[in-house]
Amino acid sequence: MQRAVKSLQPFDFRSDFNPQPEPEVFAPPVEEKITLSAPDLAMLLTEARAEAHAAAMSLKHDEQAARLKQLTENLTEALANLVSLAQHLETSAYSDGFRQSALRLVTATAQRIVDGQGDLFAQSREFSQNSTPTEKDGS
Repeated sequence: MQRAVKSLQPFDFRSDFNPQPEPEVFAPPVEEKITLSAPDLAMLLTEARAEAHAAAMSLKHDEQAARLKQLTENLTEALANLVSLAQHLETSAYSDGFRQSALRLVTATAQRIVDGQGDLFAQSREFSQNSTPTEKDGS
């Protein structure tokens, strides 16, 4: 009696002849419920609010610092231009009276710019005073 072959399976030839490991079966994920008490939820909300406020204040301070840095660079450039102008006036062929008058004007302008830097530092203090949390900010 002869039997007909209905299907063939490939043979995985191994030299160790150990049984083949069973494939891992992954269990479907189980939905987990998280329960929070009212105080826990209030604490999480307070933490999230404080972190958001701190991030907003940090961003505000970064913007102010960048603005103050740009202002300082502009003032430094203006003073450098005045120094250059004063050097050109000193080496120019103008009369002594005109040269002295122009140099006094340049010096007065430079002094006004330098004195204005005092306002820059006052403005910096004003920024730090205005950045304290208020009721309007949510603190």
